[in-house]
Amino acid sequence: MFFFKNKTPSSSPSVHWFVGVHISSNARKLETALVGLEAARPGAGVLLQKSMSFDLPEEIFTAFEELRAQLDAEREEAPTRNASANDASPSSGSDAASDLTQLFQIRVMLTSLQVEALEALLAETDVRKEEIVAVAINDPGVWTRSADWDAPPTRCGLADGAALAEKTGLNVVDAFVGKDWSTEGRGLPVFALPYWILLGGSERDRLLIDLGETARWTYIPSSTVDKKSWSRVAFQEVVPCGSLLNALTEATTKGQTRLDVGGRLSVQGSRNAELLDFWREARRARGKDALPPRYFSSPLSSTLDAPFYLEALQKDESRRFNALDALCTAVHYVAESIAENVEANAARFNEPFDVVLTGAAKQNGLLFNRLSALFAPRQFHSLDEYGFLEDSFDAVAVATLGALFAAGVPASLPQLTGAARESLLGRVSPGTPENWKRFWQFRLV
Repeated sequence: MFFFKNKTPSSSPSVHWFVGVHISSNARKLETALVGLEAARPGAGVLLQKSMSFDLPEEIFTAFEELRAQLDAEREEAPTRNASANDASPSSGSDAASDLTQLFQIRVMLTSLQVEALEALLAETDVRKEEIVAVAINDPGVWTRSADWDAPPTRCGLADGAALAEKTGLNVVDAFVGKDWSTEGRGLPVFALPYWILLGGSERDRLLIDLGETARWTYIPSSTVDKKSWSRVAFQEVVPCGSLLNALTEATTKGQTRLDVGGRLSVQGSRNAELLDFWREARRARGKDALPPRYFSSPLSSTLDAPFYLEALQKDESRRFNALDALCTAVHYVAESIAENVEANAARFNEPFDVVLTGAAKQNGLLFNRLSALFAPRQFHSLDEYGFLEDSFDAVAVATLGALFAAGVPASLPQLTGAARESLLGRVSPGTPENWKRFWQFRLV
């Protein structure tokens, strides 16, 4: 297996270069990273040269939100359409055409922006484009299924690997989630092995808590103590986090903003014990496995979707809560759910271990302070302590996935994703003949 070396490599013929491009789960950020691999053999070092992040235009986020809303609405309508034998197909065909148009527009915009981001990244280094073995890309994608065919759902990526390969001439590896899905996995968490490679090189185990659209944690056993400890990596997705706080912020400000910068609105409310209990009971009543493990737009369960909590309140007319109190209570709900989940899984962790906190919602002061109190006396660590930038770490993980694919190393962890077997994750779109030759020369090193 490969191991991360916390040093900046120099441009050298002995270093094989990979670029990672990651679109955030809410399509607001584009991250890039340039990673070097010392060799294609086990034990080789993974080296970080440069990583950057960029804000995506609002029109991409808006188009992505609209597309997901359309698909969600169509899934809700599907049972009704199927129940009517006289329902003609043009309606569903029209819906499909609209979805494809929206997806096509997103793909075109993202391809151009990925080309610009790649050029900006390389401009900050002395690595030439011709030295890159492959570009690896990952994005949140969308899930859909046919209302008329009894078939499993299909994942469509937002990025177009073939188009990026054509525009840049570089080999492009994508479809990491889709490949895990094809082997009966959930497509989550495909970053588990890269995280272990990048963060496992300490004598202490680490617990990475990610406060993104959902709150999730990845337990990373030390690779220094046990070179095969990747088999003990653990993962849990706990509750909605950024998605819930953003939705409540938008409701509180009557649509003026979705971001509670620094948690300035959250602290103006009060923790409402009745609302907290109501949400907990609603989740217990719905059940974690209300949806099958292989999901559509919502990983694992509908109780990880922000709308579940908002709709639960709207349906119960006997309960009306102050908007600021609801936002404040949501912060407490997220923090307490994370702490309770970690405590419930404590038997799986080896002491001592460090807790690493990351994710956009980390900037919410109330959430950070509440988590700090719940995890005391442990102190939180940040990714920059280990040589990574907070807002582009996942791009480094994507680049690592690309390197694993090119080296022929299975990156899936079936014990986490539920896949039927270990497998290579990814799909390659060749670039120019010269770059395709470089890809195979790397495989033969």
